[in-house]
Amino acid sequence: MISRRAVLAGAAATLALPGARPARAAMPPGVIRLPDLEAPGLLPRRVDLWVPPGQTGPLPLLIMHDGQNLLDPALAYGGTTWGVAETVNKLVAAATIPPVMVAGVWNTAQRWADYAPAAMLDRLPAAIRAQAAAVIGGPALQPRYSDALADRLVPQLRQRFAIAPGKVAIAGSSMGGLVSLASLAQRPDVFGAAACLSTHWPLIGLEPVAPEAVQAAIAGFIADALGPPRGRRLWLDHGDQGLDQHYAPYQSVADAALARAGWQPGVDLVSRRFPGTGHNEASWAARLALTFTFLFKGLA
Repeated sequence: MISRRAVLAGAAATLALPGARPARAAMPPGVIRLPDLEAPGLLPRRVDLWVPPGQTGPLPLLIMHDGQNLLDPALAYGGTTWGVAETVNKLVAAATIPPVMVAGVWNTAQRWADYAPAAMLDRLPAAIRAQAAAVIGGPALQPRYSDALADRLVPQLRQRFAIAPGKVAIAGSSMGGLVSLASLAQRPDVFGAAACLSTHWPLIGLEPVAPEAVQAAIAGFIADALGPPRGRRLWLDHGDQGLDQHYAPYQSVADAALARAGWQPGVDLVSRRFPGTGHNEASWAARLALTFTFLFKGLA
């Protein structure tokens, strides 16, 4: 029997540690290795850009976190990818979405600090904020990371590649879901849509700590930082296995706060529960077609 400690240790790796990085790995067709993304106060990180074969643009741009887990099994944590290229190609072939360019931004050893949403943590009581700082290893670096994507990566990509005018989409899972939501709130001038899969609402650790305080922080963040949709789109989801079993009460709080802020299900918001799924790449890959359809259907 697998011990509870072993399960939590595996979950911690998913939440906080960089993905596996073998010395040699063949990237799939259409992937371009870009210069590392660098910004003050952050560790440099690799960026891979995937362009659908045969497409010259201008194409919508999607930025995704944990980039080493998206495309190549030889790079992905546990050997399982999100199947991003396969999903986009399938949806394009069915004329469901337009071709989409995907920038995969790799995580670093500071993943938890990079992704932890400062505007939520700042709404917690001082004692709980101190716990959070101990878990993530210092202050949240998410505002710097979101700004690096908006002010450095996106302009660099626009200079080099044919990207459709308008705003950019951003997506991730777990802590990557939190930073996607935080980026949508912090930089609405750049990001127009976000997908947050298995969003790690508890914020502080693997399992809920001070849930009422965290739920109040989530509601306050949505009311004050995110605000009304103003043309943006937001996808939120979770399963009910593993870490995902803790998320439903937080998602209910988020859904109610979003409704108060004017987000309308099926119009600019999707909030879904996927029974029987857990906190892993295979689960996220299985619903990625639904996610991409919501984000990109109807775009020119």
